[in-house]
Amino acid sequence: MEKILIDIAIILIFTKIGGLISRKFKMPEVLGALIAGVIIGPAVLKLVQHTESIKLLSDLGVILLMFLAGLETNLDELKKAGKTSFAIAVVGILLPLVLGTAAAYLFFTDFWENLFVGVILTATSVSISVETLTELGKLNTRAGVNILGAAVIDDVLGLILISVVLAMSKALESGASGAQAVTSLLFTFVKIIIFCVIAVLMIAVVPKFINKGVISGSHKRDLLTFCIALALLLAFVSEFLGIAAITGAYLCGLALSQFIHREYITKNIKAISSGFLSLIFFASVGISADIKSFNLKVLIITLVMFAIAVIGKLIGCGGAARLFKLSKSESLQIGVGMISRGEVAIITANIGMQNRIISEEIYIPTLIVVILTTIITPALLKMAFSSKHSSKLDSAN
Repeated sequence: MEKILIDIAIILIFTKIGGLISRKFKMPEVLGALIAGVIIGPAVLKLVQHTESIKLLSDLGVILLMFLAGLETNLDELKKAGKTSFAIAVVGILLPLVLGTAAAYLFFTDFWENLFVGVILTATSVSISVETLTELGKLNTRAGVNILGAAVIDDVLGLILISVVLAMSKALESGASGAQAVTSLLFTFVKIIIFCVIAVLMIAVVPKFINKGVISGSHKRDLLTFCIALALLLAFVSEFLGIAAITGAYLCGLALSQFIHREYITKNIKAISSGFLSLIFFASVGISADIKSFNLKVLIITLVMFAIAVIGKLIGCGGAARLFKLSKSESLQIGVGMISRGEVAIITANIGMQNRIISEEIYIPTLIVVILTTIITPALLKMAFSSKHSSKLDSAN
C-alpha cells in the first residue's frame, strides 16, 4: 500500500510541474505530463514502475477523459457542421488511414498491426489549434468554424473506426477459417449495429428524459455520482460487446451534453480528471515507453509516421476544403489546423498495445509524433493565417 501511495504522489507532483512548464511555453499540459512520465519511469530516474495499480487508475483516467470529451462536444454545432466539415473529416481520416497502413508494410507484415498504424494516424486533437486561433482572433472565421466542425466529426468517426478494427481483430485472432470466420465477423457487425442503436437512443431519448426531472442544487452531488456510474456502465457495455470502452464513455458524454446541469457535471468531472486520473494516464504512457529500445529502425518509423501525419491531414483536409470552393489560403489553414495529434492518438496506441495488436516499435514513434505535431501546429497556423502569406497564396495561379 505504501508503494502505490508514494508512486501516485510522485506522478501527480511531476506531471503537474511538467504541465506548468508546458503551459509557460504555450503548449498543452499533456505534453509536460508525457515527458514527466518518461523522466520518472524506468527509462530515466526509475522512481515509478508500471504496476497493475497504476494501470487500473490509468484505465479509469482514459474513461473519464473520453466522458469529458463527450460532455464538451456541442451537438448543435455538430448538426450545423454541414457537408464541408463532414467531407473534410472523412477525407482527413481516409487518407492517413490508407497511407499509414501502406507505409507500415515497409516495416511489418501483420495486417492488423499495419491497419492499426493507419488508425492511430487518423486521430486529430484541435485543442492546441483552438488556443492558437483564439489568440489570433480567427476562431470564428470560415476556416476556424470548419476546423472545429471537422474535428468533432473526426472524433466520432475515429472512435467508430477504432471500435470496428478492434472488434474485427478480436473476432479473427482465434485463427478460425472458412464458415467460422464469416460467422464470427457477422456476429461482430451485429454487436456493432446493436451498439449504434443504443447510441442513437441514448442521444435522442436520454436528454429529454432526464431534463424533465430537474434536480435541485442541493442534490447535484448525487447527480454527479450517478453520471460517473453511467459512464462506467456504458464503458462496460462497450467492452462486453467487443467495442473499445472509450466509445461507451464518449457516448455517455454526448448524451449528457444536452443535460441542463451539464456545466456542473463538466466542471466536476474536469476537476477529477485533469487534477488526478488523467495525469496518471498520461504519466503511465511515458512510464511504459521503453526509450532505451530506440534505434535506427524506430527512428525511421517515426519519421515516416510524422510525414504521413502531416501530409495526410494537410492534403486530405485541405484538399477536401478546396473541393468545396474554399480559397487556397483557407484550405491550407484547415489542413494545418487538423495536423495536431493528441490524447486520442495516445489512447488509440495504448489500446493497441494492451490488446497486443501493435508492438513497442510503433508505440514510441506514436508518442514522438504526438509531441512533434503539437509543437509545430501553432507555428504553422500563425504562418497560414498571416495576411502576407494568405494574399500571396490566393493570388497564385
